[in-house]
Amino acid sequence: MSLYIKVGSVTNAQRARNILQKNSIKAYVQRLENPSPGDGCGYVIKTEDNSRNAKEILEKNGIRVLGVEHR
Repeated sequence: MSLYIKVGSVTNAQRARNILQKNSIKAYVQRLENPSPGDGCGYVIKTEDNSRNAKEILEKNGIRVLGVEHR
């Protein structure tokens, strides 16, 4: 199962990916296919690592998380 963390822009997505990678979590930037109006520019961070709390790590580092989905 993958974890998808919604962020507001491509810049925040790139920052979030770098923060997670520095915390030994593999992360990838992806574009949402059909973003809804509250999804900003429609970028997510995809990670396979569900054992760590990636959302908390990002929020502690100043990244605004718009939502989290498990798929």
